[in-house]
This record gives sequence, C-alpha cells and structure tokens, in this order.
Amino acid sequence: MKASILLGIALAAGLLTACGQPKDVEVGPYTVSVIGKNIYHIQDYNSSNPAGESFDAEGKLTHFNNCSDIYLLVGKREALMIDLSNPINWADNAAESLQSLVAERIGDKPLTITFTHNHGDHTGMIPAFVDNPEVRFALPEADFERLAERFPESQRYFIDEGQVFDLGGLEVATIAVPGHTPGSLVYLAKGRDLLFTGDAIGSGHGVWIFNEDGFNSYVTAVPQLIEMLDNLGVRKDRLKVYGGHYWQKDWLELPGNRELGMEYINDMQALLWEMEAGTAATEPSNLGRPGLDTYFRHGQAIVTWSAKQAEKYRKQYPETFVYRDADVVFRQIDEHTWEGNGHLVYNESVYLIEGEERALLIDAGTWMPHLDQAVAALTNKPVTLALTHGHGDHVGGAVCFPELWINPADTALFTRQTGGRYEGEIKYLTDGQIFNLGGRQIEVLFTPGHTSGSTTFFDNAHHYGFSGDSFGSTNLLLFVASFSGLIETTSRTADYMQRKGIEKLYPGHYHGDNPETLQRVLDEKLMSEEVLSGKRTGTPEPANGLNSYIRDYGVTIRYNYPEALQ
Repeated sequence: MKASILLGIALAAGLLTACGQPKDVEVGPYTVSVIGKNIYHIQDYNSSNPAGESFDAEGKLTHFNNCSDIYLLVGKREALMIDLSNPINWADNAAESLQSLVAERIGDKPLTITFTHNHGDHTGMIPAFVDNPEVRFALPEADFERLAERFPESQRYFIDEGQVFDLGGLEVATIAVPGHTPGSLVYLAKGRDLLFTGDAIGSGHGVWIFNEDGFNSYVTAVPQLIEMLDNLGVRKDRLKVYGGHYWQKDWLELPGNRELGMEYINDMQALLWEMEAGTAATEPSNLGRPGLDTYFRHGQAIVTWSAKQAEKYRKQYPETFVYRDADVVFRQIDEHTWEGNGHLVYNESVYLIEGEERALLIDAGTWMPHLDQAVAALTNKPVTLALTHGHGDHVGGAVCFPELWINPADTALFTRQTGGRYEGEIKYLTDGQIFNLGGRQIEVLFTPGHTSGSTTFFDNAHHYGFSGDSFGSTNLLLFVASFSGLIETTSRTADYMQRKGIEKLYPGHYHGDNPETLQRVLDEKLMSEEVLSGKRTGTPEPANGLNSYIRDYGVTIRYNYPEALQ
C-alpha cells in the first residue's frame, strides 16, 4: 500500500515541472505550457521541429524554426487568444490541432482572438478560426484598418490603447507601443503582472525597426509604456514579459532561466536614449536584410535597425538632446533656451526661455501632465506660461501652471479646447507687450490668421522668435482669416523681422529642418496676393476642416473657398 502511494506521488511529480506547473504538452505541431492559472503559452514547435537554432560542432546552422507564440487566457466567462503563430506548412494537422487544444481549454466559453501586430508570423493561423461564426476578432486599428476584409464584418471590431477585456475574474488591458509597426499593442493581465508583447519590445533577439517614423514612434512609446505600467499598478519586481518569439530569450543571460522583466524594459528605454544621443554600442547584425544591418545594445536590450538611418535621425535636429520623459523631449537651442517636442500631433513644440530672474514657457503641448516637472529639470527660475494660441495641441500642459497669458481673442477657443477645466488665472497679452526675464526681453506681436488670437514672441537680442502655428510649420491652416487678413499679418511680421534683424522663427511643430524665415513669411504674402489677383488658383481637397489649398516654395496654405477670397 505504502509503495503504491509513493509510486502515485512519483508519477504525479513526473507530470509537474520544477516550478509546480504541468509539463509541456505536444498537440500536433504545437507545444503547450502553463504560465499561470488558466493562462497558456502555445508555441508552433514540437520534438520533430524544435524551436530556435541548432548548430553543428563547427558552428554551422543546421536547423532553424523561428517559432512564434500564442497566449490563451481563460476567464470565468470568456477566453482571449493573443496572436495566431506562423502559418504552419510543415504539418498536415496544424489547424485541427490548434482548434482542438483551444477547445479543450476553454470549453463552451466565447472566444475572442486579438493580435499584437499585423505580421504574418503572428497571424498565420487565421484560417483555422476565421470561418467559425462563434469567434470574434479584436483588431488593432492602426495595423488592420486596411486589411479588415480578411475577417467577416459581423465578427470583427477595432481596438486601440485603453481597451480592457473583462473575461470574468481576469482583466486584460491594452497598451500601445508603436514602433515595430504603427499599431503594435501589448496586453497586460491585470493583477497577474504578466505582459504579452509580441514583437513590440523584442523577445531577446532585438526589436526590429524598419524606418525613421518607426523609431520616432518607438523612442516615445517605451517611456509611455513604463508610465502606463505605473498607472496600472504593476508590481515591477514581479513583472514577467512574454514576447512574440519566446525561444529568442536564449540570447540573453537571465539568471535561473527567468523571464524577461522590468529590467529589460528599462534597458530598452536607456538604449533608445543612447541611440538618440549617438552613444549606443553597435555591432553588425549580419542578417543580410537591407535596413536591418546593425544591432544597437544596452544591457539586455537590442534594437535592430539601419546604422545609416539611425545617424540621419540623430542629426535631424541641430539642437542637442538634453531631457526626455514619457511626454516630451527637450533639446537645447543655446545656453538659456530649449525646444521641447511632444509626439501626439506632428511634433507639437514648446519653448523654454530663461533670463537672469525668470523663465518664459511658450506653449504647453497636447498632453503633457508633467510639463512643470520637465521644465524644473532645466531651470530653477520661476516660470511664466504664455500661449501662441488656444488650440488643444498647444495647451495640454497648462494645467500644471497656476497662471497663463493668452491673446484675449483666443480665450473662448482655449476654454473650449480645455473643456473649461483650467482653474488657474488667465491673463491677457497685449500687442507690443514686453516680458522682462532679467537681462532678457521677449516682445509680443499679434499675428492672427490661423486663429483670431495667434501670437508670435520675439527675442530681438538673439535674432529669433517663436511663432506657434501663425505661419504653419510648412502647413498653414487658415482657419479664421481671409487671404487679405493673411497679407496684413505677413506684411506686418516681415516688416518687424527686417527692422529687428530676426533671422528665423521657431514654429509650433518644429522638426529640425523647418524654422520659419523672413523669406517664408514673404512667400506666404506673395501667394496670398496671387490668389486674390487670380494669378494663382487653389486646388479643392477637404482636409483639417478646410476645403482647398495652394502649395509653393515648400509651404502649403489650406483655406476655405470662397470665404478666404473675400
């Protein structure tokens, strides 16, 4: 009897791993592991086609299976499956195997399938489920909008950051991490400290970045991911990160065969900032893929990208990088002047100007709830906030400041854009007003056209100014003025710039190569005159709430026809 009991215990123990979880189970071409209670890890490999790379004694690659990961989360009411692996053409029973192993684990619960991104090695087994009318597909909109027809209309819907799947006793929240693709999402099992990331932050072998737009998104997305993990109450010392190609973590030295965790994400943030500064360690990737020729490394983190594109990106701004948080990156124009970029609306820009006694902050971005802290990292002087105009992409951080200055003509616009939530004191700018910062003066010039209260700020001693959207950052949206009004604004501004020796204006959406010059202001004046004289004809095209545009000299002016010609 005692021997039988011991044998039973031994057999039961043999079915468990060292950490107390059931052993891996092969189902056709898939291997299934248990991550936690009712959370399963499904990989497209088996004993006949192992995961990853195999090498002979001479180091020659003899076998390769870039197996991809599916994660199945089962709640009390519903089930959620994240990604659908590679398309499997090396086994005849792939679809049936996947269907059966899922059905066995979810029973009669409804199933929703979602994706980390739209690449074929994560969507390959769509055919196994797309004809099942009981299955719903939750599609990351930025990646799937143009390809939604792959899924029956009655079964599909779009998701983005903020989506929460309530499975019954288990909630899964989505966080956007664009970069690898524009629509990359990661999924957090709330309360479980499990993060399923696809290829958004890599799996150990490095996250692949394909172009400058991707890197520009990624360098801001990772700090935002860290902030979101804080906001969602993740216990960072317990966080486990499950990527899209689990086998790749063998590239990393993880003590005790641990999963990727918060250290990995922090290393990724540090690496991106080093890449931006041009100080990251590099080595050839030897992948043989154009645009993916270099590994950039910091600690556990690897970004795979083009060395040439990375250098071009680094040199995009002539100003030196000095500060970044999740919402804004600051670069230094000169010893006491900084330019900050957000990332939500075409590099919306803020400017910090420091004198001997005070500092002036011009504009507040789209959503910069910690802008005061960022500014405090750059100056210890008292800060005054002034706005170039009242649009939402220039006022988002105003809540951080107890008072602000604005052209009175944009007060109603500001109130609408902020939903009336600003509780500080609103003060009104006057044309010709001087802000005395102590040894440095900033003069105000009203420049209406984009909005009724658009305003430009001039630092005459330094021969530059800050114009917001008054002259468009190469794309002027003429919301309120007619062309005759724009002629008046450009004439007055050009005269001021000539008299005061102003060489350039830093615009409201600065990206390194588009400062407004005197010639730009004069070009916009000439274009306006030619439209009114009939020499230049606009092109109909609805965009940004306007119906027509003219384009020349590297600038576009959008307006409403016929109102703007009156």
